[in-house]
This record gives sequence, C-alpha cells and structure tokens, in this order.
Amino acid sequence: MSQPPAADDPRSPRLRRIERGVEERLARMAEAGELSGLPGEGKPFPPDAYDAAGDRWAAFHLMSNANVIPTWSELRIGIDREHAEIVARARAHLAWAERRRRQLRDLPADLILDEARRSRDRDAQVRREIADAVAQLNAKVQRFNQVAPVDSLQLVPFTAERVFEEAAPPC
Repeated sequence: MSQPPAADDPRSPRLRRIERGVEERLARMAEAGELSGLPGEGKPFPPDAYDAAGDRWAAFHLMSNANVIPTWSELRIGIDREHAEIVARARAHLAWAERRRRQLRDLPADLILDEARRSRDRDAQVRREIADAVAQLNAKVQRFNQVAPVDSLQLVPFTAERVFEEAAPPC
C-alpha cells in the first residue's frame, strides 16, 4: 500500500489521509472494472495549458475557471481591438484618397483647383484624427506597460505613420 510520509513531506496529516483514501478507492474501482471502457482509457492526459506557469499554475487555473482576466490582459485585448479599428479607418481613408485622385483626373480644368484643395483639407483632417486616435491608444499602451507582469510583454508605442503603412494595400 502507501509508504509512510518522508520527514520533509510538507503535506498535513489530514491531506495525506485524504490522498490515501482516494488512492484506495481508485484501486478498488479499478479491480472491480468500474474504470474500464472510459473515453481516453490507456491514453496519456492532454498537456496542461498551465505547465509553463510554474508555481503559479493554480492561480491561472482558478482565474481561467472563473473567467477572470488580469488587468494587463484586458488592456492588451482593448489595445489590439482599438489598433485594428484605427488601421481599418486608415485603410478606408487611403481607399477614399485613391478614388478621389482618379476623380480629380477626370474633372474639367475649372473645377480641379477647388476640388484638389477640398481633397487636401479632408486628407489633412482625417490624418489629424487618426494621429489623435493613435495618441489616445498610446496612453493605453503606457498603462499596459506599467502593469504588464514581465518586460517581454511591453508594447512599443504606435505612430500614425506606422498605422498608414499597415493600412496601405500590398504592392
């Protein structure tokens, strides 16, 4: 049966009794065939998603079961979502600007200057709005970087130029 606990065993006597009782019950069930034919019989357990967490595996497991998301993780989800929205807005603006350039080529000469000025003004306005949105996003990035549990999770602040590069159609 079970061996006596080692002198350095940190478990309490009560916990050791419970473990012994569980082991004995499982052995009786196995002998009686109650554990035969169950799904996955004879196969190894699937890998634990929290193996890399080390001593913190229990905390991650409890948070996962309770649908609790750490603050830094919630911030990252929001940052990713907001970044995608800004890139989508920049992509739509670039598509508008391309359509507008094509329209300007076909305008009569007497309308081109006014329409080109309106297009430049609208382009400048949207680019300012996107730059403002990026600045607001970077405030969230700064907050995320303050609460991220490890340096490797730190985010580099965004720039409007980088957003427009991401939004540009592939060449």
